[in-house]
Amino acid sequence: MLGGDVEAQIRARADGLQTPAMRALRSHVVLRSRFAEDALMDAAADGVEQYVPLGAGLDTFAYRQPPWAHRLTIIEVDHPVSQAAKRAALAAAGIEIPPNVRFADVDFERETLAHGLARCGVDTAKRTFFSWLGVTMYLTRDAIEATLRTVLSFPKRSEIVFTFAQPNPDTASAASKLAEGAASVGEPWISYFTPEEVAAMLRSLGFSDASFLSSEEAVRRYYANRTDGLAVPRRVSIVNASV
Repeated sequence: MLGGDVEAQIRARADGLQTPAMRALRSHVVLRSRFAEDALMDAAADGVEQYVPLGAGLDTFAYRQPPWAHRLTIIEVDHPVSQAAKRAALAAAGIEIPPNVRFADVDFERETLAHGLARCGVDTAKRTFFSWLGVTMYLTRDAIEATLRTVLSFPKRSEIVFTFAQPNPDTASAASKLAEGAASVGEPWISYFTPEEVAAMLRSLGFSDASFLSSEEAVRRYYANRTDGLAVPRRVSIVNASV
């Protein structure tokens, strides 16, 4: 989807992408997507009808969706500018938009998520699965809670999988370096939570259940017997919460 020029740049910089920090970032991105898609598969088998990736970015699930996802309505939510760029990239790559995919361009400075979803035809009476990956660290706690309250407006047994940044005093860690890089381009990380703080927040808002992916479970499910050198991240900050 990104085109041959980007692929060529990645290949030219291959050695630089093998640093510990870059390998850790790559592992986290792959892990969060795989975990979310596995949870979505289970939810779809249990009757979920809609899938809403929040801050969808360049996520490609909708364009490589397996047969079990064909009955879902997939609504990608993103800022209008980001979404327009993605749609242009899809068109340039000749990637067709599947018939079950819709787009919700939501500018949160102009409307709430709830209003944006309603405007774009999301059915709040249907069980829905949300993913929210790599976003919460850029938002205030108030903004995070507002989004989670919108999820709570959907029927019982709707779900959300989201990631969060944990406090880390080690300024030499991969996560700290990533946060520094984000701040240097004007996108500072704002919110940090321990798993205990996330669990308390979800309980206070009214979620019925929350389960965190542990490092041990991640190894068992995704990293055991790998031969490519990809290792589980030092901190697995992924939670699956149910309405």
